[in-house]
Amino acid sequence: MTTIAELVTSAGGLLHKRDLVSQGATDRHLTVAVRSRSVSRPRRGWYSTWPSLDPRHVAVAVGGRLTGASALHLLGAWSWRRAPVTVSVPVTASRLRRRRHVRVVWDPVELSSRGSTWAVDPRDALARAVVETHSLEDAVILVDWARDAGIVLDDEDATEVLSRRSADAAGLVAWSDGGAESILESSAGTRLRRAGHHVVRQVPIAGTLKIIDMVVDGVVGFETDGRAHHDRRFDEDRLKDADIAREGRIPFRASSLMVRDRWTSTAAAIDVLIRIAGGPRPVGGVARASLPRLLGPRGRRRWRLAVPRRRAGHAMSSGVT
Repeated sequence: MTTIAELVTSAGGLLHKRDLVSQGATDRHLTVAVRSRSVSRPRRGWYSTWPSLDPRHVAVAVGGRLTGASALHLLGAWSWRRAPVTVSVPVTASRLRRRRHVRVVWDPVELSSRGSTWAVDPRDALARAVVETHSLEDAVILVDWARDAGIVLDDEDATEVLSRRSADAAGLVAWSDGGAESILESSAGTRLRRAGHHVVRQVPIAGTLKIIDMVVDGVVGFETDGRAHHDRRFDEDRLKDADIAREGRIPFRASSLMVRDRWTSTAAAIDVLIRIAGGPRPVGGVARASLPRLLGPRGRRRWRLAVPRRRAGHAMSSGVT
């Protein structure tokens, strides 16, 4: 006979009593399973095989579902830091079980129709997460990840999702693009743009099948890679650097340490390389649209963007400088 734990595990780690009963479970089976600790009961009617400190278990125990960055983290979202647990409950919710260090937020009832038993829909989680990040960079990282993961499909779709909680967050579409394939690429690109550089991602190398992570000011072929990638592809990376140089660009590589912890010296090196090459090169066919201006904190917000005025006949630009 299939055990209660096996049924719950096969359902993803969480199952309601009615679903277990429909598969032949009795009250006695459920009592034995809980007492043997093969499953736990985070909340009346719910049975789980998750550890008690698992954020999903905590959210269900409180009486809601994960939302914001804590929900996206379990989906593999890029982030420099672990997000605190945030639990979404409908405005009609009652009998909540509060937990220390767990934030409860009240969402419209219609959000309950989207998502899973333990988390709101990823798009709703993203809309909350970006306005609650510590910085603009953290928000752009989440949007770049959402593009890469297919959570948002294009600029129009991203604009709709990001503006659900705050209109200014739609400006993240201009700061983001669909080319970042890692947190290193996303973070470095945002920092370079904030410093006034022109960044183009995923640039093909003529005559090859190789792609440059990003080209800075038309001059520097900027590649980012972690230690595991570097150790595995050392020779291939050197050959790629040679291909970048043959195209007339200066190859430059940055490790995780150089991006995350030593960015000041990394950025200074890029500036020197651009000066040595004679300065930024004109980028043909690319309009230098201004990015939404970064504003200071207000209330719970750590960062805000200026909402551009729409002019007749002109849509808000989603390009990059």
